[in-house]
Amino acid sequence: MLKLPPLEALRYFEAAARHLSFTAAADELCISQSAVSQKVIQLEERLGYKLFERKPRQLLLTQRGATLYPAVNAALLQIHDTLNDLNQSHQLSPVELFCMPSFASRWLLPRLSDFNQRYPEVVLHLNAQVSEPNFYQQQVDIGICHGVGDHPALEQVRLFRDYIYPVASPEYLESHPVNTPGDLQRCTLLHDALPQARLATSWQSWLNAIGMSEIDCSRGYRFNQADHIVRAALSGQGVALARHALVAREVAKGRLVPLLDHVIEDGAVYLVCLRKLLARPQIQAFISWIRSQAEEFENHHSLQPSSRAC
Repeated sequence: MLKLPPLEALRYFEAAARHLSFTAAADELCISQSAVSQKVIQLEERLGYKLFERKPRQLLLTQRGATLYPAVNAALLQIHDTLNDLNQSHQLSPVELFCMPSFASRWLLPRLSDFNQRYPEVVLHLNAQVSEPNFYQQQVDIGICHGVGDHPALEQVRLFRDYIYPVASPEYLESHPVNTPGDLQRCTLLHDALPQARLATSWQSWLNAIGMSEIDCSRGYRFNQADHIVRAALSGQGVALARHALVAREVAKGRLVPLLDHVIEDGAVYLVCLRKLLARPQIQAFISWIRSQAEEFENHHSLQPSSRAC
C-alpha cells in the first residue's frame, strides 16, 4: 500500500492547484514561490508522476493532478472543520471578522460600541486587511466586502449600495470654489491608489462617466488607503473622490461638502459568511446587528445616483 505523503506537501499542492499559480499559492501560505515549487516537485517525485504541466506563464493540472485535487481539497476542509468543532466549548467562540481597513475605521468602529452593549457575551476579533479573505483556508467567519462572486458554500447578504462622488472641506472650497467640473482643473486632486483596482476610486473613470474625459486628472496626491484620502480632504489638502460609506458622517456634520451633484453608483457592500456557520448564535447575533445598522445607515444617508460606474 502506498504510504501517504506529508500533509504539508499536500497542502502546498492544494493551494497551487486551486490558484493554478505557484506565486498565488505562496502569497496565501506566506512562503516563497520557490518553496512551493520545490515542495510540489518533491511530492511528484514521491508519487512517481507529474501533477502539473508547467508552461510559460501558465500552470495546468495533469489528468492525475486534476483527479487528486478535489480529494485533497475535501480532506483538508474536513480536517479544518473537525478541528474547529473540537475547539468549540460551552462558551461562545469569538467571531473572526474581516473588512477593509478604511471601512473598519470610518464605518464599522464608530458603531461597535452599540454591538458590545447589545451582545456583551460575543467577542469580536477584527482583522482589517487590504487583500480579500479566503473563507476556505483562513480563519474567517464573516467578511464585509464588495462581494466575492458566485460560491455555493457562501451566503452573501447585501448591506447597502455603494456610491462615489467628489468631496472637499468648506475651508478648501473658500479658496478653490468648484461650481462646474471644469473648476477641478484648478484644484489639487486626491487619488486612491489601493492595490485592489476593483475597490479603488478613479478620477478618470468618474470623469468619463459624467462626460468630462477631456479634463486632465493626472496631477495631485496619491494614497494607498482610502482613509488617508478622507483625512487629507478633511484637512483641506484638496478634492477627494470618495466612497459614500466612508464620508457620509462627515458630510452630515458639514465637515465635507459633496460637489457637482454627480453621484456614481458603484456596486454594494455585502456581508459574506460560510453557510455552514449560520446556525451559530454568535454569527446570527452579528448578522442581525449589522443588517439593522446598514438599514439605519441607508435611511439616514440615502443618495440618488446620477449614473452608474462604467
